[in-house]
Amino acid sequence: MIRLLTRRNRAQVSQAALSPSRYHGSLDAITDSERRALRPIGLSAYEVAVRTGALLAVLAAVPGVRIFQGVRAADGDLPRIAHAVSAGRRLLLVESVAWPPGRYAAAANGRIYCDGAYTGQSVRPLLAAVRYWRATLPPRHQVRALIVVHLITEGALALPSAGPDLGWIRADDAASGLRVFLPRRRQAISSGAVAVLVAATEAGAGVSRGGPRGDFRYGEEEIR
Repeated sequence: MIRLLTRRNRAQVSQAALSPSRYHGSLDAITDSERRALRPIGLSAYEVAVRTGALLAVLAAVPGVRIFQGVRAADGDLPRIAHAVSAGRRLLLVESVAWPPGRYAAAANGRIYCDGAYTGQSVRPLLAAVRYWRATLPPRHQVRALIVVHLITEGALALPSAGPDLGWIRADDAASGLRVFLPRRRQAISSGAVAVLVAATEAGAGVSRGGPRGDFRYGEEEIR
């Protein structure tokens, strides 16, 4: 069930505004559109992204983590991705939805079903974004996607099985579960990845494939 932001979560959202070095971009770029293949029910895409942003705020304290909001993929008409979490050579693309209870499944063609009925939604564009960012970032970077599902009413929720490119998580489990997708040990910051991702959050900006190559740093010190 979707809950109002708690006092703690509101504080975390405020902290994001106070940590510009760890946050880039804006969720203002997240808008409702028929081109958005993953859509919330009963709330706007922006509202659900804000709720997920409050959950992601706990990661901002992790050394080496950078959070990007409203990430643009330059290929085709892919909609902006609400969040991208960068940690070392790992990048996690995070999309958010608000759905009713049910047993969800994703078919091989990307279509999403709830209790056996096609929902009109698809993970194909998000998987295409995973492939795009794998080709765009410097070599040896790992890219995966995660869909955070907020329940709009009480009830049982069964999510699709995770795959090598895409995972699913309930919003109630996100605070602890998101850490599973991050490196276990502190990672050097990939300045090459950060530079490309910063450009991807800018309004109307395209992304140059390849970008700066393999500079890594802890704090302000680069490791080559």
